[in-house]
Amino acid sequence: MAIEKVKKIAILGSVKRKKELLDALFDLNVFHLESVSEEIISNFENFKTAIPEKTFEDEIYKISSILSIYKDLNLEKQGLIQGFLPQDFDVDADEFENVINEFNLDKLYNELNSLRNRLHEIELERTKLLEEKKNLKVFSGFPFQFSILRGTKRTSSFIGLLNKKNFDKFVSDERVKNLFLHTFKADKNRVSIFVLYLNEEKDNVNALIGDYSIEILTPPENLSGYFEEEVERIERRLKQIEEEERIIRSKVAESYKEKRKLLILEDYYNSLSSKEKSLSSFIEGNVVLVTKGYVKETDFDYLTSNITKLNFLVFELETSSNDLVPVSLRNITLFRPFEFLVRLFGFPSYSNIDPTILVAILFTTFFGFALGDVGYGFLTALFGITFANKYKRNLGAWKFFMILFYGGLMSIFVGLMTNSFFGNILSLYFPNFILTQLMSKIQVIDPTSPDGSVQFMILSLIIGFTSQMIGVLVSIIVKIRNRAFLDAIFNGVGWLLFLPGIVMVAVIGSNPTLKLIDNMLILLGLTFILIGGWMSIRTPFFKPIAALVNLYGIRSSYGISGFLGDTLSYLRLFALGLSSGILASSFNLMARVIGEILGPIGVFVTFIILISLHALALFMNVLGAFIHSIRLNFLEFFGRFYDLGGYEFKPLGFEFKNIRLNKKN
Repeated sequence: MAIEKVKKIAILGSVKRKKELLDALFDLNVFHLESVSEEIISNFENFKTAIPEKTFEDEIYKISSILSIYKDLNLEKQGLIQGFLPQDFDVDADEFENVINEFNLDKLYNELNSLRNRLHEIELERTKLLEEKKNLKVFSGFPFQFSILRGTKRTSSFIGLLNKKNFDKFVSDERVKNLFLHTFKADKNRVSIFVLYLNEEKDNVNALIGDYSIEILTPPENLSGYFEEEVERIERRLKQIEEEERIIRSKVAESYKEKRKLLILEDYYNSLSSKEKSLSSFIEGNVVLVTKGYVKETDFDYLTSNITKLNFLVFELETSSNDLVPVSLRNITLFRPFEFLVRLFGFPSYSNIDPTILVAILFTTFFGFALGDVGYGFLTALFGITFANKYKRNLGAWKFFMILFYGGLMSIFVGLMTNSFFGNILSLYFPNFILTQLMSKIQVIDPTSPDGSVQFMILSLIIGFTSQMIGVLVSIIVKIRNRAFLDAIFNGVGWLLFLPGIVMVAVIGSNPTLKLIDNMLILLGLTFILIGGWMSIRTPFFKPIAALVNLYGIRSSYGISGFLGDTLSYLRLFALGLSSGILASSFNLMARVIGEILGPIGVFVTFIILISLHALALFMNVLGAFIHSIRLNFLEFFGRFYDLGGYEFKPLGFEFKNIRLNKKN
């Protein structure tokens, strides 16, 4: 496990060649760029920040707009599981160069943008037509052309709704005799009427409308034909725009084949944008250009030899304690997947250690004990290795699936120890099967028995105690590396002696030699801890108090209370492992009882129930094992030594999110 060594450097050269320097650093892909501070240049006020010439925001916006069109038209369909899996793809160098040199982004953007605007217009027109059709329903059965409602020089008319209870009274009203009345539709409550009258009868008509509470219906002004003609006109237009929309969607769908090229361009322009924006980390005077950053020790000579060819000077700077140094983790392939978990929590500071190997061992152990079943472990390992091979070119996905693979293998091991294969499915359904007898012979602990559950509980506490002591030991190493020697001895070694001594009291028995050794460990550890508390405060009066409370953990980074709480927290391994087996066994018994009740078809039903319930149990148990194993690493273990404060070493260069570029040799 290692945090790669880096060198802090400054690069100086002619301001006229800043573009050449930026291009070279981008192509080399080994230089982590930082902003230049006053520590490098004494007359800092005579320099100014370099200004990017182009940010490629226009190209990025066009690509984003096109992809949003595809998404809005539901062209990007993904299944539930597929949505959680990486979607990047391989691109060779020739295809990459062809796309960035030949693809006409402006043409596609203008075409699709025009089509999208037309779709919006169609949608607005459709909404208007449907609303018009809806409003037209109240005029169904009207026997005249709607143009009649516009009237003449001598006549006027209206369409209205009259309460059915008042209809007879309305018809018999003397004022109605001078009007032309036509009833064209009626329901349980209201009657639709058409009234035509001479203009001199307007006052009488208004009075009738008020007296009988007639609701006036006003059709849209653009209606002039018969009701049936207007409905047909709307339907005909709806079909026309529906056909037009189909054609537009077909054109957009046809262009969807260009999505691969768009994703290539998106990565390309995002990288170029990041490259140009990085100019703001350069400072320039009238003649001199200065930039600062970090390079890995292994790449220092490579960077220097290429930069000096451009007549730039490379100066190695001294790293101070105030520098926030970027961190790059380096591990062998076996442990590299667990960098995923370290990144998930956060990078350690540059002065700390890379905990990847420890996380690999502890997380795998925790996961195995929490899941603790041969069947579940086998399926988890199979799932992990299958998808790890499928996505081996995607480093993040490969790491995650390999973690599941290792956890599944450990679960198989623990399941053999506890004789758990999908719970008790073997002993319940196949008691005489050779595998059942073999697993019974291999079994070391029976968590379902009183004695076995106690043994499993003690084993969980041993795992917890061991991981805590490893954390204290790592803490000592980190303090020594940071030259905090006294703190390493009195608040590190002290606990590493005292806590095991306390635990040994319960297990050494009456052996006088072991008792003497144990007493010496406790006494020496206690002395160191008290001295550590004494030294942690300057006021003489409070030194004795500080020494005593150091045992509790107030002054120290550790303490008896913290030790007890953290160690007992590992009992969750016992609880999860036990519940996993009990849940699986309960499902087995449930399926068998239901199968026996159903008679001839019981075997088939039992099989279906077992598959369904164990699939649910597998998901729940794997999720619980993963989450709690992360918790035990991040809180109980990392809390002993881990110092957040680092950030990832990211060299200036292409950053690919959508594609995996196969570069030419």
